[in-house]
Amino acid sequence: MILDEYEKCLERGSKTAFCRAVGITDGTIQLWARQRAAGELRSRAREGTEDQRLNEGDKRRLKQVLKENEILKAKLARSEAAVDILGKASALLDAVAKSAAATDPELKEPEPQRPEWLIPKSGKTSP
Repeated sequence: MILDEYEKCLERGSKTAFCRAVGITDGTIQLWARQRAAGELRSRAREGTEDQRLNEGDKRRLKQVLKENEILKAKLARSEAAVDILGKASALLDAVAKSAAATDPELKEPEPQRPEWLIPKSGKTSP
């Protein structure tokens, strides 16, 4: 843990300041780094715990979940594109209807709350 934090120090003088803050010498940190590189240093946090690496079953499950995630992302993208297209088509049809109503004096303006195709035709009653 301390060695990991030490290695995150990238600015000039930050490693020395870190050593002072935790109360150990730079030489001790360097010794630990060499021991860890040689495989001689074991973390106390890991002692007595199970291996944190993924076993084969977990790897298969992770691969399956990642594949499913990609499929769902593609499906979402297609759905968003369809919604966008439907919105543009609706706006276009609305503009065409307004244009037709503006050029033909016999056509009356449709109700703003309802699409024209939902307005009852004259002579027909709704149930």
